[in-house]
Order: sequence, then structure tokens, then C-alpha cells
Amino acid sequence: MVARKGVPPHRRATEPHALDDLRPLDQFIVGGAGPGSDPLFRRLYSPVDDVHAALRYVLSSARRSIVLAMYGFDDDELAAIIKSKLENENVYVQLTLDSSQAGGVHEKTILAASDYPNNSVAIGRSERGAIMHLKQVVVDSAIVVDGSTNWSDGGETKQDNSLVVKIDRGEAAEVTTRIAAIHTNMMQKAADKSK
Repeated sequence: MVARKGVPPHRRATEPHALDDLRPLDQFIVGGAGPGSDPLFRRLYSPVDDVHAALRYVLSSARRSIVLAMYGFDDDELAAIIKSKLENENVYVQLTLDSSQAGGVHEKTILAASDYPNNSVAIGRSERGAIMHLKQVVVDSAIVVDGSTNWSDGGETKQDNSLVVKIDRGEAAEVTTRIAAIHTNMMQKAADKSK
């Protein structure tokens, strides 16, 4: 395939995506990203930047898939977006949640909507029996969200946290592979326990 200049590798030879680059997220960064910033990379900081709005924007952009590993979250709007994607037959959603947090109100709402054929939900602990503390999302096999931000009012608006968003298919594959390993381990332990 011939590379087309100015088109990110994850979008070549495919339909346009709401996030061909990450410049739309600049509206959520105090002072913007700055001149010369890489359009495929954005870093936001809470409590100064609008991390919540950036997360909303990225999750809402999902057209094909969301692969999520989240320690826990307490955010009504993000939970509603995840729930709507779980209910969308055209979007594959894989949720990997820590068992110590999966009993929360938002998680229960999401889990009630998770029984669809194009979704997979695993709840458990790390491979070594500790908490699963990741806060990572891969959207449409190309957009990676990572950082220290908990999906809660405190994490998004009060605490000092970072949120990194990248468009990078290679990193997306790496993160998806790691989340899949954790997910599979949780599913296997749950199956073993039910025997």
C-alpha cells in the first residue's frame, strides 16, 4: 500500500473516523496543545484540563470496539457511554474490571447491559491475586487512553492526574494484547471456580 502523506497510518484505506487526529481534544486543554504539537498525541492534566470531557469525546467516537481495563469508576456520563456501546450490535466491547470495585452502582448498571453476543466482561483480580489497577482503554484498535486518572469526580476534577491519548496502532495492539491476557486469566479463574 502506498502511504498517503498527512493521513495517520491507522486511517489509511479505511473510512473517516471522528478522531483522525487528536486536535479536537485541544478544546479540553487549558491553553490548547501548543504550536507544533503532534496531532496524534495529547496529554491532559486534572484538575486543570477538562479530562472528563476528553474521555467523553474519545469514548463516544468508538465505532467498532472498546477494550477497557478499569480498576473502577464512578462517573455517570462515562458509564452511560459504555452502556450505549455495549448495547450497540456494531461495537465490540471488552470490559476487564477489578472485583473489589465491580460492585459499584455504575459497574452494576454496565454489567446489567453486558449480556450481548458481541461483548465480553471479566471481573477478577490480577494474575497474582492483587488488584487489577489499570486505567487503560483502546478505541477502534487505534486510539490508546492511559494514565493515572480514575473515572470519578475526584480523579477528573480534584486530584493531580494525567491522561494520555495517542493514535498508534502498534501501541494499541500491545495494550490490547496485555488487557486480553488479564481478561483471559480472569475468565479462566472464574470458570475454574464454578467447577
